[in-house]
Amino acid sequence: MAKVKHNNLIDTLNTIAEDAKSRGVIQLHTEDERFTGRTIRINGKDLFHFGTTGYLGLEQDQRLKDAAIDAIQKFGTQFPLSKSYVSHSLYQELEEKLNLMFKVPVLVMKNSTLGHMGVIPSIVRDEDAVILDHYVHWSVQNASLLLKNRGVTVDMIRHNNMNMLEEKIKALSPGREKIWYCADGVYSMFGDTAPIEQLKALCAKYPQLYLYFDDVHGMSWVGENGTGYVLNQYKELPENVFLFSTLSKSFGASGGILVSSNQSYFNKVKNFGGPLTFSAQLEPASVAAAIASAKIHLSPEIVEMQAELRDKIDYCNDLLAQTDLPLVDRNDCPVFYIGAGAPAVGYNFVNKMYDAGFYGNMGIFPAVPVKKTGIRFTISRHNQREDIEQLVAALNENFPKALEEERYSMNSVRKIFDLPLIEKENKVAASKTETLTLETFRSAGEIDAKIWDTYFGGEGVFNHAGLQFLEKTFTDNEEKENNWQFFYLLVRDENKKVIAATFFTFALWKEDMLAPASISKEFEEKGNQSPASWCQQH
Repeated sequence: MAKVKHNNLIDTLNTIAEDAKSRGVIQLHTEDERFTGRTIRINGKDLFHFGTTGYLGLEQDQRLKDAAIDAIQKFGTQFPLSKSYVSHSLYQELEEKLNLMFKVPVLVMKNSTLGHMGVIPSIVRDEDAVILDHYVHWSVQNASLLLKNRGVTVDMIRHNNMNMLEEKIKALSPGREKIWYCADGVYSMFGDTAPIEQLKALCAKYPQLYLYFDDVHGMSWVGENGTGYVLNQYKELPENVFLFSTLSKSFGASGGILVSSNQSYFNKVKNFGGPLTFSAQLEPASVAAAIASAKIHLSPEIVEMQAELRDKIDYCNDLLAQTDLPLVDRNDCPVFYIGAGAPAVGYNFVNKMYDAGFYGNMGIFPAVPVKKTGIRFTISRHNQREDIEQLVAALNENFPKALEEERYSMNSVRKIFDLPLIEKENKVAASKTETLTLETFRSAGEIDAKIWDTYFGGEGVFNHAGLQFLEKTFTDNEEKENNWQFFYLLVRDENKKVIAATFFTFALWKEDMLAPASISKEFEEKGNQSPASWCQQH
């Protein structure tokens, strides 16, 4: 069976981005002359800002601004030299303060993406294997792809599925020196967290297991000295746990940091960490701002800031609990996600919130699965209690409207996100769907070509003639994987007019279908031993 080419995925992502851009939910520009953090101006309208990742609001702290300005005056806008040779004058003070914060060695990097690309290939050996959580941040997944060129096995599990993780550990253990599990401490879209207590138990059971956490969204707002969610769970960082965090977002400056008590691995990264060696170092202004922020983190003031933010998070949670809004995960994190399900509902919902005067981020593929589109909003110290109250009221008012207009119900969305169903269904949406009829077909030849091509005439091989060609190609073949089943659906309204059409196929699909050829070869060898490498796909 033919491989799916990488450029096909890029084309899909480009199509989704163009669609989202045309709906006015991404690639926007602010029009403010100066920022306060509480509001932003977009398309001539001032919106309450619930989209920041600066949860503590330190990016607007005057002490950080003054430090950055002073550094530019003293050292210039940049220090254009690799940090492997010479670091500029402020770096040593920053590293000393970070070491005090975390109580273990800390390595400062340009940013998180370059940091992962430098760290992961340096600490994972050819004899190891890597398991990724399905929702671990893209920058971690992208860095892990570099390992495949060396023949390292990189596998994936369903999000936070510890049973599946243990099964993978057992399967990969023979012949592997270490097995690395990569996860987020706090997941950036849904705001849920890694099950660290369960991971501790797995590490005790399987000494081969090493953990790599991206905790950039857990930084500052929680933990002693604001050292983040993961370290707050561990208190002391074991040698088999590697923590990656950030000096941006809640920290208020910029840069990425590796935190590790494993001195041997730490030195490997510091001595040669790929892009960490060849990339430019942080600008003096960024380092100075980070020093100013570190001083705050090492003072009692950070506890007060955390408490102020926690109070607003709790208030938002209490207000949401009084609604039927499908909040995907309730916890103490400043990230909230209201599930919308279908992209059409998400576009409608987000734009209604813009019209109501509130900015939040739309969660769309590839940040989340296509069917788990939603609105992601965050709480920061900039938000006032009355802003939060008005936000929840606007969410509660506009979500049912978006559902009704797109002909979805509240429970249909709740099912997608595995949330408890509510007793009272969306009656307006349900009444509209009662007059619809669904027609099913097993071949495109059973459908009027004019009707089908009204929807798919410009979609290449998915038009009427193209699908008949596919049916002929994937029927009566000797290999079972090359025989597909085709299903076609037409939805008609009360006047028998077709208002929607779609199709899907049912086939056997190799687990490695989207993997590079080197990984495919490994699966072929496994497949010769066990036919379980085939799975049914729709």
